[in-house]
Amino acid sequence: MKAIKAQRCYISEDLPPLHILFTEEDDVIVGRCLDFSISSHGTTIDEAKEALNNSILDYIGHAVENDAIDNLFDPDLREYWELYTEPEVELQRSQFTSNLKRIKETISERKLVYV
Repeated sequence: MKAIKAQRCYISEDLPPLHILFTEEDDVIVGRCLDFSISSHGTTIDEAKEALNNSILDYIGHAVENDAIDNLFDPDLREYWELYTEPEVELQRSQFTSNLKRIKETISERKLVYV
């Protein structure tokens, strides 16, 4: 299993983001919602994303219809959460390096901004 993409997605701006991990396994792309331990697959990321979208919405709809919202959150295994951080950290490293090269001449004039 190889992590190929980590993303956050939103159902609504009123709700926190869901953590989505895409992995490649035996020539299949598997999309996992790490917050609910739900997975779906496809031959491409777009197919896996569409299938996962349907699974997540069905899962949430079932919980709402059956008054089971309090039991909805079901975090996935730790190994998947660890895989989730790999592509995210690599993307941040790449963006930081690229952007720092662009602004290196003015770096001594900048201040940190805390959020």
